Amino acid sequence: MNNVLILTIIDLIGKSKTNTLIENKSLNKSVNLSAEDILSCIEKYKQIDSEFEVPSLEKIKSTMKNSEKTVLESYKLGIKATNIFNDDFPDKLKSIEDKSILIFYKGDLNCLYEEKSIAVIGTRTPTENGKKIGEVLGNYYAKEGFVVVSGLASGCDTVAHKGCLKGGGKTIATLPCGLDKCYPNENKDLAYEILQKGGCLISEYKIGTNPSKNKFIQRDRLQAALSLGVAVVECAVECGTMHTVCFAKKYNKKIAVSLHDETKSDIDTVKGNLYLLENEDVIGLNNIDDYKKYKDILLGYEKYKRQE
Repeated sequence: MNNVLILTIIDLIGKSKTNTLIENKSLNKSVNLSAEDILSCIEKYKQIDSEFEVPSLEKIKSTMKNSEKTVLESYKLGIKATNIFNDDFPDKLKSIEDKSILIFYKGDLNCLYEEKSIAVIGTRTPTENGKKIGEVLGNYYAKEGFVVVSGLASGCDTVAHKGCLKGGGKTIATLPCGLDKCYPNENKDLAYEILQKGGCLISEYKIGTNPSKNKFIQRDRLQAALSLGVAVVECAVECGTMHTVCFAKKYNKKIAVSLHDETKSDIDTVKGNLYLLENEDVIGLNNIDDYKKYKDILLGYEKYKRQE
């Protein structure tokens, strides 16, 4: 299906309703690129919600024109797009319950197909120890052939990406904004290096879209979806990292948590680690042996589950 068409429908009725139309087989590859076809497709949502207001044909034509402009301008910026109906759309993003429909990307999309992948995430304000751990994790798993997934945020995400790159690996950054922006702006050089070294930047949001709280949460789910497991470097009890952890649990991914010196248990950005270690089924990471154990669990995860 044409990216302009799917972007038009999402902009008209939102991702959730678009997903419902896909689930109900109301939206499929047979829909052609015309305002009338889009109207006919969207009208079917009325069968689900009688109070749903169907957009006018004029509104559809106007939105389609904007979508065409968006896709063209994105391409000029080196930003490509693919949607759930295309053969190149990553299976990892369409196999989850709250699946992706359309993604924009810069770099090598093949990174998203790699089976060996791990999310390394954590707080934006880690301790010095946390910074070291994040970089070591990114470096270790890169050298073990894993694609490292993170969110390009300050702090733990940044050092995880950098550690991966230093280890000669490829890394994926999931962004909560359009790819014409870099969030945070201070990581522009890092984003460029990720691309130069064969990695990928991805977003569900079109150019011109600014970050927001909900978009951060939605990008967190992509980190969990793209990875065999999620490794928490350092986090507070209530923070964005916990959103990724919750999605990882939902998607049946194995979670690992870095161990920190008990004398630092009064530090807010370590309390989340302690909480997870005490209350959740997670793997503790304290040394290279633990890293290897976690790697083996991830690579033999189906066998591991059966044994448990």
